[in-house]
Amino acid sequence: MRRLFMAALLAALPASAAAPAPVTRLDVIAKPAAYIGKCPANLSFIATIRVARWPLVVEYQWERSDGSRTRRERVQIRGASQGVTDLRRIGRRGQRLRVWQRLHVLAPNPLTSRQARAIVTCR
Repeated sequence: MRRLFMAALLAALPASAAAPAPVTRLDVIAKPAAYIGKCPANLSFIATIRVARWPLVVEYQWERSDGSRTRRERVQIRGASQGVTDLRRIGRRGQRLRVWQRLHVLAPNPLTSRQARAIVTCR
């Protein structure tokens, strides 16, 4: 009787509730988080995509504080996590910039990271 009840309960749940989302977490950092020196500065925005199962193809793009987005990219994840990076050269003499980027996973399930922030002071 209990097995029948559990089977009926599971059958009534939507498919998304029965299986966890494949992309589970996004961690992002900016390197360096603070830069003072000659410009343009070289910044790396690095994200770690964590997944519940693999192999898995993940489609993503970066969003930037200036409103721009990178092109859509795909990465094949072959373990519990995979890193992706966006490199930027920004700033010119005399500028002080506060910038950020965040990662948007578009597929197989949508997920957005927090903002990774950096301050650039150009001499």
